[in-house]
Amino acid sequence: MKTNNNLSSHGKNSPLGHKPLEAITRLIEVCLPHATPVATDTPNIPITLRAEDGKQQIILLLEGDIKCYRASDNLLYGIADAPTMLGLMTSEYSSVSFIFKGNKESKISVLPRDKAIDLIAEHGLVRELIACNTRFTDYRNYHSDLMISRTAYDIICGLLLEIERLPQEVRRKSSVVNFILERSNLARSGVMKILADLRTGDYIDIQNGKLITINKRFPDEY
Repeated sequence: MKTNNNLSSHGKNSPLGHKPLEAITRLIEVCLPHATPVATDTPNIPITLRAEDGKQQIILLLEGDIKCYRASDNLLYGIADAPTMLGLMTSEYSSVSFIFKGNKESKISVLPRDKAIDLIAEHGLVRELIACNTRFTDYRNYHSDLMISRTAYDIICGLLLEIERLPQEVRRKSSVVNFILERSNLARSGVMKILADLRTGDYIDIQNGKLITINKRFPDEY
């Protein structure tokens, strides 16, 4: 492994900026009175951005978190935590590209997209809409940069950094191998080999399958 001393923190790009909580909260406040609650008593019930009548809808995540899976291959695209509004800038095509799943701790409501747009226009919340959409655009760009045209090593390093940024109580419950496999199409054997080499080089500390810490900058090449 060769280390590039000019790389950013741990050898990879920095994460996204702060979540625009004030903007998201304001958008949800306006839309929520017109939304319909979704039952989450049974975990992992799929929710899409297309309602039963075929029209587009948005998702309001009020409490807990929600997982986003790519419909084509069931790959875990990301996890959003409350408060979050999903689907405002979604097209007819992309509205069926993802499947969302909450859990028993999640509180979720849905709202017709056209109604949400009318409410946002009525209350003059264009700036809030742009702030919210910018966050999701940044995440899509970050995800594409992490996954597209990258080596298995690059993807694993990027996902290790994602694990490191998780709250401590969440990280203690997260299997490093499962976290990586759920979010990539990598082979388990290859993931295990790279993780083992990073541990041997003392780049990472993994105990009982959980990431304890990233000790130093990742090498630029594997």
